[in-house]
Amino acid sequence: MLEAQQALDVAAFNGILSLAIVLRKRKLLTDAETKSLHDIMSQPLSLAGNADNPVVQDAQQNLDQLFALIVERG
Repeated sequence: MLEAQQALDVAAFNGILSLAIVLRKRKLLTDAETKSLHDIMSQPLSLAGNADNPVVQDAQQNLDQLFALIVERG
């Protein structure tokens, strides 16, 4: 069950980022909207019980870096 949830999480994460990249390329996603999307995706990672987990911290760092690239390319 955990492996299925992890696979679903990765699929959703990849899909959202891919969609954001396409929307930015088409000038349909502003910097503010991109930041908002980043904030929404980061929120669960910063919840109590998650924020101190090294795996979650690594995921947050990866998310931050990917969104920085999305903004840079836009």
